[in-house]
Amino acid sequence: MFITVLVAVVILSISMAVLMKSWSYRTKRMKENELLFRGEQYARAIQHYYQIHLRYPYKLKELVDSKPRMIRKLYKDPMTKSGKWGLIYLSDVQSGRLAAEKARKLLPTLRVVGRDEDILPQPEQQVGETAEQNRKIRGQIVGVYSKSKDIPFLNYQKGKMYSDWKFLGIINRGRGFRKLRMGTYTPVR
Repeated sequence: MFITVLVAVVILSISMAVLMKSWSYRTKRMKENELLFRGEQYARAIQHYYQIHLRYPYKLKELVDSKPRMIRKLYKDPMTKSGKWGLIYLSDVQSGRLAAEKARKLLPTLRVVGRDEDILPQPEQQVGETAEQNRKIRGQIVGVYSKSKDIPFLNYQKGKMYSDWKFLGIINRGRGFRKLRMGTYTPVR
């Protein structure tokens, strides 16, 4: 009798462990899908904002407050407890900071200019010609990313962590972008 109960408890505990692992896998996949949806919503909203106002927003709240509204509501980052997104600014894209960070992750020993500090602009360096232009360039938000350092199941943008997934809303009317029906521009894959 005692052995039968012991075997039953062991079988139940093993099946519960398998169910919990399956449940956590499904939950994480659902969060990944939600992250992709919300990130793409922000990217499209930033694109629409630029098309109407001819500049990128300084705050994400401008996407909701503008007329017409660019996004239904401000979404939280589903992968972090705080729900706060990391912001990508226009100055990061123009200075090549994103490209240098990506190159450093792919080839950690890469030295382009000699030292990493030479690659990335320092905060006191001017990007624009005047202080006002510099403030405008640095403050414009062109994309978002998750701050989570967890390892994803999906291989999206060849990212090893969720923080590597960048959702950019940059308008490039040249090559590499195509026009969609609703006037939005998305990268050609």
